[in-house]
Amino acid sequence: MQVIEDSERFDSDGGYAAVIGFFDGVHIGHKSLLDNLKSAAAARGLKTVVVTFAVHPREVLKASYVPKLLTTKDERIMRLEKEGIDLCYIIKSKETFDMSSSYFMHHVLAEKLNVKYLLIGYDHHFGKDRENGFDYYKSCGTKYGIEVEACGVYSVCKKQVSSSMIRKELEAGKVDSVSRYLGYNYTIEGTIVHGRSIGKTLGFPTANVALSDVRKLIPMEGVYSVKVNIEGDRKSYKGVLNIGVRPTFIALGASKTIEVHILDFEKDIYQKKIRIELIKYLRAEERFESPQMLAKQIKTDTLSV
Repeated sequence: MQVIEDSERFDSDGGYAAVIGFFDGVHIGHKSLLDNLKSAAAARGLKTVVVTFAVHPREVLKASYVPKLLTTKDERIMRLEKEGIDLCYIIKSKETFDMSSSYFMHHVLAEKLNVKYLLIGYDHHFGKDRENGFDYYKSCGTKYGIEVEACGVYSVCKKQVSSSMIRKELEAGKVDSVSRYLGYNYTIEGTIVHGRSIGKTLGFPTANVALSDVRKLIPMEGVYSVKVNIEGDRKSYKGVLNIGVRPTFIALGASKTIEVHILDFEKDIYQKKIRIELIKYLRAEERFESPQMLAKQIKTDTLSV
């Protein structure tokens, strides 16, 4: 997949079928939309392009806004590439957000990207004139030589699949349903840093994780079974992840930590990159009367992995 930014020069050879969106998570609803795009492109002899954004549009429009993302920019691009998209066009400049939808369709889609077909997702709006919708886009398409079609809602068991719905599921610790709606296991990535070595004193050393992107959504506090991949190591490991404040040792009001006990692993991995896939929610984080009782519970947790 070719990736270009809006500031780059681009020579479009042949025409494109396009879709516009942030695509946070690239979940099964997005995949259905992309499948429809690929089918429409193939029927018309076109290549596919996803027009997306370097950061969440609300971050550009409101500097104080901090999103809770299902995927980082790099993760989104990787997921889009896996879907077999030909071109990913990334919008970075603030000026683009000041364009009307008509101006954007004319000067960006038609003139720069040579878009001949535009697929509009369910209830999707773009441009500074967001009150306009599908009928308006279709009329603009007629003027600029772009065929415009709409795609309906994607649902599972009568439940509309969306990025916001998946965020709510994650915040409730429902990683089983999140995996189903994403089409893959939710992941957390970061760097392994030094902690207080509490786990080591209990016989269950943990790797403390500093997030690669603080905008990444952290699931509900609790204990999870996970799969772990470490920089420079091709093997995947089973693990037990704890998200919380370690109430057995730390006073109330302490900051949240992310730490993982990796099963059957003893290497020094400080400052290594780590990727954690959430498999199953095991239990809530709780305060134990003694470190020994906590150690006993951790042992039970490892047997559930």
